[in-house]
Amino acid sequence: MISVAYVVPPLRSASGWRSYCRHFLPAISRFVAPVLYVSSEDSDEAAALFPDWPHYTLPMIQDFAFANAPSIPHILAARWRAARVPLPPVDVVHSLEAYPTGLIGSWLVKRAGCSHVITGHGTYSINAAASVLDRMAYSRVLRNASMFCPISDGTMGLLRQHFPAESARLPMRVVRHGTAYCQLVPRHEAMHRRAASVPTVLSVGAIKPRKGYHVSLAAFALLKRRVPSARYWIVGRVDQPEYFKTLQRFIEQEHLEDVHFLGELSPEALRKCYQDASLFALAPQQVGFSFEGFGLVFLEAGAYGLPVVATRTGGVADAIDVGTTGLLTDPSDREDLAAAMERLLTDHELARRMGRANRERAEMFTWERAAIEMNEIYELFRRRESAVIGSTG
Repeated sequence: MISVAYVVPPLRSASGWRSYCRHFLPAISRFVAPVLYVSSEDSDEAAALFPDWPHYTLPMIQDFAFANAPSIPHILAARWRAARVPLPPVDVVHSLEAYPTGLIGSWLVKRAGCSHVITGHGTYSINAAASVLDRMAYSRVLRNASMFCPISDGTMGLLRQHFPAESARLPMRVVRHGTAYCQLVPRHEAMHRRAASVPTVLSVGAIKPRKGYHVSLAAFALLKRRVPSARYWIVGRVDQPEYFKTLQRFIEQEHLEDVHFLGELSPEALRKCYQDASLFALAPQQVGFSFEGFGLVFLEAGAYGLPVVATRTGGVADAIDVGTTGLLTDPSDREDLAAAMERLLTDHELARRMGRANRERAEMFTWERAAIEMNEIYELFRRRESAVIGSTG
């Protein structure tokens, strides 16, 4: 069995990283012997989530940057610890985020003398380009990596755009996320859902510019002129209060009715929102180096049999089969977004057909599939190393 050292981004709070690690690591453990490297703050969480696996701690894994001068002493402490932390023999070091987690992984690879695989989830695949020092450090990580595994074609394209020289020489293979959503929603519920009694647009995601609520609200304002009974539910915590105030001012200025910010909901309340909605819509935007790496929420909607409307940015297109499970529009085209919403709210047969197709698509994105694809990459490097050893023997 292959032994793999996983460099793990934060586990201590609810996040996409935590969800990814909680599902991917148990799935891949069918094929490999895992060793975990976590932040010292995550030690208890790692022990609780993965009690049967050895784990070792470093001062920090993800939350630092050379551009942030106060974090430099912590970086040096992490570098010192990485040179001394216990490191059993491993065949692969796998950094579960691109940067700076991948930098930590590169330090362990120097000691282990093995292959380095990096998973890139989205924003952190490219945002080191914003700082000269971080760009230099990340460039070196990419040049020495064995394989880069973005979670979407969109993420891979942006890496090639911002790091063209490094990505030209870097082997890359997309390994998309899995989901557990379909395990929570009975298939018959999704495939035989009834049309909502009130035309309802649902969005789920934190209130911040990258989620594009300024665009979806502008589109909803246009939609209300065509479908006056429509309502809009927005589920998610307020990450940026000033942005939230901007959205509220827009609603007041437009005298826009039937928009409801529901905040963070319990799993039961969120389930009810999905059940009562007519369609799922989100308008992700690229804001600087920040973008939607994939868009699992569109597959969550699919688990409930909902069709989706979204903007074509980042890795969103990887989650949607355009024309089959949903509709895509340009990121800033509120007119087109409103027209797509109207189409799905008024053409019930089309909405039903796309919702069922979205359920079927969501069923394809299993963690078992993600683990199998990743294990094929590990095996590729093990075969290469075995061939090298054989030729020198």
